[in-house]
Amino acid sequence: MPSRTTWLLAAAVFGLSLAAAPAGAQQQGETVVARIGDVAVTFAELEDAWRRNDASSRLRMLQELYDTRRRALDVLVGERLVEREAAARGMTRDELLAMELPGRMIEVTDAEIDLIYERNRGRFPGRTLEQMRPEIRAVLDQQRPLQALHSYMNELRALADDVSVMLEAPRHGVEALAEDPARGPDTAPIELIEFSDFDCPFCRRATATVERLMEQFEGQIRFVYKDYPLPSHPNAFKAAEAGNCAHEQGRFWELHDTMFASQGSLGVDALKGYAADLGLDPDAFNECLDSGRHAATVDRDLRIGMSYGVSSTPTLFLNGRAVLGAASYETFVEIVREELAAAAR
Repeated sequence: MPSRTTWLLAAAVFGLSLAAAPAGAQQQGETVVARIGDVAVTFAELEDAWRRNDASSRLRMLQELYDTRRRALDVLVGERLVEREAAARGMTRDELLAMELPGRMIEVTDAEIDLIYERNRGRFPGRTLEQMRPEIRAVLDQQRPLQALHSYMNELRALADDVSVMLEAPRHGVEALAEDPARGPDTAPIELIEFSDFDCPFCRRATATVERLMEQFEGQIRFVYKDYPLPSHPNAFKAAEAGNCAHEQGRFWELHDTMFASQGSLGVDALKGYAADLGLDPDAFNECLDSGRHAATVDRDLRIGMSYGVSSTPTLFLNGRAVLGAASYETFVEIVREELAAAAR
């Protein structure tokens, strides 16, 4: 029987969920979920109350539920593809896997064990690397066949041209305003709205990801920027105002790129210098920034973000589908392709 330490280690290393999935039938719309005498409370009212009172937890919990279901669906699809491949080759599933998996198993290395220990040492107080090494190796060895199976499933999935996923992701009706800085055609099938902070390192990483997406899917994405300066970044709010001042002169994106490249140096004097270097009208820019007239604009974006559950940056909504944090480029590409496929159906 694996020890609790082993289970914790597996959860830490492989991202296993220790929480139970919600049970029960799906309720929605006008389904009655409670009564007070003759007065009914509907599921729609419950959802509205949850959104108003705790939008942040709602956003994250709905996304976590979808992500968990999606991972399970991907495994289910992979199993079906393995079964189909076995039938096509005239063998059983076990015979196919016995042939295909050994070559996909990766040997556990000391360097891998060292890295896992360093990343998770806080979970195992008082345990040295040498004490943990056998247990880490055992967990990794147990996981190798499963990793090889997932690798093989992914290969079959990449080769299959007849797999469609119809599982609905949670969507949030974040609206782009006419005055929001935006790039890309109004008619693009993909609308990508980002709530961002000019002094956030993860936002800078997300900016590079968005740029790659705009290049790869040219003409198919409209990108909209919204301010969400965090209180932990003292210069971020004024930087957000500066972006709006540049937007007045039609130069938002130039200053946007400069500010992200200059994180750590976003004081008011520096912001004015960047604007001047970019060729903005310095008097108009400086008056705009000093007056603080766009503080209300930034506050508006903050209120909009909070109403949809934004609590950290970057938070992006791709056709209403939330992507929290600096997700990988591949994650965005997968979602974009799903949305384009759905638009073509």
